[in-house]
Amino acid sequence: MPTLRINGISVEVERGTTVLEAARFLGIPIPTLCHDDGLKPVGACRLCVVEVQNGTRSKLLSACTLKCEDGLVIHTHSARVERTRRLLLELY
Repeated sequence: MPTLRINGISVEVERGTTVLEAARFLGIPIPTLCHDDGLKPVGACRLCVVEVQNGTRSKLLSACTLKCEDGLVIHTHSARVERTRRLLLELY
């Protein structure tokens, strides 16, 4: 079972769980437009973007399609994430 950190909170989840599902389990809201629990995630709207930290580097990935892995460090509401979500909404 993978263990990861979301906003500084350590969580252990079942293998195959997405970051969006893990965040919701912790009560951390992540906005979505295209996600529906009954459908296969596609990450089309990208509004669920989160920042995945890897040492000193980080990248933005969609939480609905990102599977939890051991040691992931996730930031759901960093300044970079908020700017990206705002830009996406402006583009929509």
